[in-house]
Amino acid sequence: MRRSVFLSILRRGPASAALFFLAPAVWAQDTAVDAPGFEARALVTTGDWAVLSSQILAPIAAMPKQPGASFRAGDVLVTLNCDDYAAERAAGQAEVRQAKAQLQAQERLFELQSAGNLDVEIARAALDRAEANLKLQDVRLDRCTVTAPYDGAVVRWAAQPHQTVSVGNELIEIVGTGGLELELIVPSSWLAWLRKGNHVVARIDENGSEVVAEVSRLSARIDPVSQTIKIYAKITAGRDKLLAGMSGRAVISPAQ
Repeated sequence: MRRSVFLSILRRGPASAALFFLAPAVWAQDTAVDAPGFEARALVTTGDWAVLSSQILAPIAAMPKQPGASFRAGDVLVTLNCDDYAAERAAGQAEVRQAKAQLQAQERLFELQSAGNLDVEIARAALDRAEANLKLQDVRLDRCTVTAPYDGAVVRWAAQPHQTVSVGNELIEIVGTGGLELELIVPSSWLAWLRKGNHVVARIDENGSEVVAEVSRLSARIDPVSQTIKIYAKITAGRDKLLAGMSGRAVISPAQ
């Protein structure tokens, strides 16, 4: 007889307690999850999720990736109009050239004993300051283009093209497709046999696809009310049709 674990919540007055019990379960005969083991709900999750924000004050020039579009790591997601920053960098380059010429002149005068060591140090400090300002302009120009940190897809636009954004304003929400895994909440009593490497087979509700995984890590904390623990399973097969947020039934097989 195949057996499955279900969670029944017993409420007593203002407090509640959770009771786990074994009950008969019949799996569809045409699925790979029709196998001996313990049943739990599985959620497809990912650690690669972010809302990318602007690091400068500038208008949005373009957002080439529409919501729902996929992208590769390094693809351009947002381009900001940075004509003013480019002009400031050009001015910074001119200041560096001027500071270099002044330093060379002071060094020459020092050799001719027509200038003191202090004059040379002041000219050198002016060059250092000009070069530091130029580096700052380079940093600002680098922030004019927002690129994808990993492979994934666009969830939503938080801003629109031609909109002027300030430092910290949200631009675009993305989710990664390379770090998908299964998240399951199971009875803490399973810790008697549950280990890293336990085999997991899941049937996804949204598209009927099958996912093969293995337990990769266990939460460091047990929920004291429900007496459950969260576990994570690394997907080894069937990831192609998955999206973060999908869910389904999973069977965890104890180690033989």
